[in-house]
Amino acid sequence: MLEAGLRSRLGSRPPGLVVRRSWPVPVVLVPPVGGWRPVTPERLIGPVRLARTADPDVRPAAPGPDAPVPDALGFEAPVPGAPGPGAGGSLGEDVLAAFRSGLDADAALLDTARSAQRVIGAAQAEQARALAALAARRPATLDLPDDAVGAQARDSRARRPDALTAVSEFCVDEVAAGMTLPPQRAERLLTECVLLVERLPLVLAALADGRITWDHVRVACDLLGGLSAELRDRAQADLLGRATGRTASDWRQVVRRWVLEADAEAITRRVAQAVRDRTVAVHPGADGMATLAATLPLPVARAVEDSLRRAARAARTADDQRSAGERMADCLVAFVLDPGAHGLTAVQAELTVVVALQTLLGDDEPGEVSGDVVPAAMVRDLLRSLGLLPEPGKPDGRARDDDTSDDTCDDTRDEGTRADDDAGADTVGALLARRRTAGTGLAGVPRIAVVDERTGELAALTDVAGLRRAAREGAGLGPPPPTDGYRPGALLDAFIRLRDRRCRFPGCRVRAGVCDVDHQQPFAQGGPTAECNLACLCTHHHRLSHQAPGWTLSRDGDGTGLTWTTPTGRTVTTRPPPVLGLVEEPDEVGTGGAAPAAATARHRRDAVRDLAARAAAEDPPPF
Repeated sequence: MLEAGLRSRLGSRPPGLVVRRSWPVPVVLVPPVGGWRPVTPERLIGPVRLARTADPDVRPAAPGPDAPVPDALGFEAPVPGAPGPGAGGSLGEDVLAAFRSGLDADAALLDTARSAQRVIGAAQAEQARALAALAARRPATLDLPDDAVGAQARDSRARRPDALTAVSEFCVDEVAAGMTLPPQRAERLLTECVLLVERLPLVLAALADGRITWDHVRVACDLLGGLSAELRDRAQADLLGRATGRTASDWRQVVRRWVLEADAEAITRRVAQAVRDRTVAVHPGADGMATLAATLPLPVARAVEDSLRRAARAARTADDQRSAGERMADCLVAFVLDPGAHGLTAVQAELTVVVALQTLLGDDEPGEVSGDVVPAAMVRDLLRSLGLLPEPGKPDGRARDDDTSDDTCDDTRDEGTRADDDAGADTVGALLARRRTAGTGLAGVPRIAVVDERTGELAALTDVAGLRRAAREGAGLGPPPPTDGYRPGALLDAFIRLRDRRCRFPGCRVRAGVCDVDHQQPFAQGGPTAECNLACLCTHHHRLSHQAPGWTLSRDGDGTGLTWTTPTGRTVTTRPPPVLGLVEEPDEVGTGGAAPAAATARHRRDAVRDLAARAAAEDPPPF
């Protein structure tokens, strides 16, 4: 269709009707009134008008004796005397001539792009060799043995990629910090590099020569990496030549068929691994929406889909305006969040809602729900569904749990505006003044977050009573006080999780709600259970901070910035994110890059000394 449009717009006679059957619904190309619109070289192919034909048997008229004749390039030359797309048809001829004259330059541009692709392939091969060599220098013997206190859990170790079983579990984190990658992406890259160098040398050579791309490498690692050495050699010899001229997705089908014929047991092993990889994940999207993805065996997934479809069909009422997909989504939510209504054991879900006071009063400042940004209207709808805010236009009808201040002030607003604002303020005041959660959807009483105006970081967590007490006593607000014991008190725990929101290792996105609250200086070594010594770390990075050879974790002078130093001396600093909104900051995650030579050498000596001391003690440090 684009070819026909290009031909007609470069000087040929406009076709009366062109039908293409390449799409499920026949598409008709209809010329606008007065012929095709003239184009400039900068917009050689512009938008065309599309319409559907009611008759799928319409065919273009047979070419007559005056029909355009294709030239050597495949374009139709204009018929002498026929109206062109511009005045006298000269513009179409000029554009076509310019197009022809530039083909050599266009070919040179494509040659440059292909040459750059070969250079990229060579660089990726060099990167693979470097990372595989690093992995070889980080053996699993550096990790704690399986039966040691604080060692990696057996199920976590079993889920590691086969190519990394002989590699220290903390090597992935070193790659992530050194290359500014998320941990999951670093693990995948390291796995592919090890497979490429140690098991697929012919694939590595093809990448270095520019004969294949990294997408082809991923296909080879995925389908050939688990084969026996003999079959891997045969597969590389047989299949690499068939990758030329094929995209990675096309080549994947060729490789998959070869593996099925050569080693059916490999597919069985892959299926077993795939079943072990089943999981549920949430992928935040736009406009406060998200995708809930469940990785399941295909028959189970189809059964779940059919069950939801049947439930959605049964839930439809006469005046139901929802689509089938909307009803299926609503049924899924009902099954999971309200299992008691379906004879299942009831469960309780907990969400952390962070919202500005202005948003509760009707402003458009977005809020957060369990760490994800959502529109203001969605936050207010959530609070209304929990009975914490009244429906628009309806009185609150709830008594406050605490007396409110009866201070008055002059107000020059008109009576109607003042009444609406006062009603909204009364509602928010009643919500924030609650001291009991009975009869509400609250897991705890609402807290007021006081933030640093410059950085947006959390400075204090209090409530209405705390604000009144601070005002009465003339005292400032700050973090909750330290706890005498190992575990932080409820308010201090809530403060740390709200301040950090996620694991504080660079690039890690594990939510604070499932993280450990880590003592940066171990409690057993005199570290206080205080805001200045606590941070949210996921279980893996919690263990890394105390066990990984050569790694050090230190705090900035203000007590909130965490600086991670890798075994090679690279430093990366993370800070808590702003509580709400965007704050101008030089760097939310600062990277120190390469340390000075003397400092780097000193750090490496310290790392070796620490490793030797730990090996002699054979006693993992307490958390």
